[in-house]
Amino acid sequence: MCARYSLTKEGLKILIGEIEVIITIGARYNIAPTQIIPVIVSEAGKPREVEMTWGWQTAYYDQPLINAKSETLASLPTFRPFLNQRCLVPVDGFYEWTHDKTPIRFMRRRDEPFCFAGLWRATKRKPLDVEITDYSIVILTRPPVAPVSQFHNRMPFVVRESFYKDWLARGWYESMISRPDDTPFDFVPVQRALNNVRNEGAHLIKPGLLQGNLL
Repeated sequence: MCARYSLTKEGLKILIGEIEVIITIGARYNIAPTQIIPVIVSEAGKPREVEMTWGWQTAYYDQPLINAKSETLASLPTFRPFLNQRCLVPVDGFYEWTHDKTPIRFMRRRDEPFCFAGLWRATKRKPLDVEITDYSIVILTRPPVAPVSQFHNRMPFVVRESFYKDWLARGWYESMISRPDDTPFDFVPVQRALNNVRNEGAHLIKPGLLQGNLL
């Protein structure tokens, strides 16, 4: 599962093939579902940053769908129509929790950025007879690797950097799904104030203390 992540670098640069995409939002330490987030999509064959809402509203769930299992995308009618509407979600860390709600931050060894795999969709609505198009995404997940497996039975699907361009393109995706990026993560307990989605700021990722055992 992926329900919270961070993007703490100002002016983050993501290289897609030979094109550099600059993420223009300011630093954010507590990104949560239903918020507007930066994603990278392909338009006319070129990658660009856009903003979309994290979570798909559906008629059969009260809460928005925020994740999709990478292993079952093609078999589910909810996601199958959007297999060619793929996006990258730039991040530099994500969170899971211990049983006593201590947040654990996972990040790369040198705090390098990476990208989650996502699917996007456009939905139309007509408040006051004016048609509005809403753009939203779900983040793909996969079975966890260590050390994430100590804390949860799912983790975000991280795309290999060499696949960024192909992930954004239409067409085949199966071999990319079978070969996620398995670069190891470091992890550290952080501040429990992160549990409140209204809290924001660099103080949230300062190393914290575990209140009990890891599990």
